[in-house]
Amino acid sequence: MQIVADLHTHTIASTHAYSTVYEMARGAKNRGLIAIGITDHGPDMADGPHEWHFSNLDILPRQIEGVTVIRGIEFNICPGGALDHIKESSLKPIEFALASFHECCFAPSTKAAHTEALEAVLQDKRVNALGHPGNAKYDFDKEYIISRCNQYDKLVEINSNSFAIRKGSRENCTEIAQLCKKYQVPIVVDSDSHIEYRVGCVDNALSMLEEIGFPEELVINSSRERLDSYFRGRGLHLFE
Repeated sequence: MQIVADLHTHTIASTHAYSTVYEMARGAKNRGLIAIGITDHGPDMADGPHEWHFSNLDILPRQIEGVTVIRGIEFNICPGGALDHIKESSLKPIEFALASFHECCFAPSTKAAHTEALEAVLQDKRVNALGHPGNAKYDFDKEYIISRCNQYDKLVEINSNSFAIRKGSRENCTEIAQLCKKYQVPIVVDSDSHIEYRVGCVDNALSMLEEIGFPEELVINSSRERLDSYFRGRGLHLFE
C-alpha cells in the first residue's frame, strides 16, 4: 500500500511549524505525491493563524511544483464539541477540514466527555475527518463513534506522526483501524508534518494497516482515482 496525497500538514502560519506553503509542496513533490492538504491549526490555538489566513486561502494556486494544493484547516475541538471561534465567511475557501483534540484548547477529561465532544463533531457538516483520534489522552467510546462515521460522512484519520510522539497511539490506532474495517469506514493516512522533510512520511501507519489486513479500497488517499472520487463527491474537481 502507498499514499498519493498527504492531507494533514502545517506551515509557518502555525508558528510551531517550520516550512512555507511552497516548501511543503516541494516536499510532497520530492516524496512523489500528487497532492497535499495545507491544514494549519484553527485560531483558538495560541499560535494558530488569524482567521484571515483561512479566508484568504483561495489565493493559493491549485498547483505548486506540479503538486495539487488542497486548502484546509485543522479545527481545534473544544469542550462540548465546539470548534474554533471563526466566522463562516472565513471558511468559504476551505476544501478539507480535520477536527482534533489539543490540550491547549481542551484539557484531557473523561471518556464520556471526549465521546460527547466527538459526537458533536460528527454532526458538524464543516468537518471531513476526525484528526489523530488515537491520542491516548483522549479515550472515547471507539465503537460508538466509529460505527456512526458513515452516517455522518466522516473519514477517520490514521496519523502516522502519532505513533512517534503520542504514547499509546499505536495500540489505539490499531483498534480504531480494526473498527473502521469492521464498519467499512473510509480512512485517510497522513503525516501531520510540520516541516517539508516529513511530508508523506507515513510508514508507521502503513505498516500497521498491512499487519491487520486493512482493505486498500477504504484508504481514500491510496490512489489518484479514490482521492479524485472522494473530492468529486463533494463538488471539487482537483485533477482537471
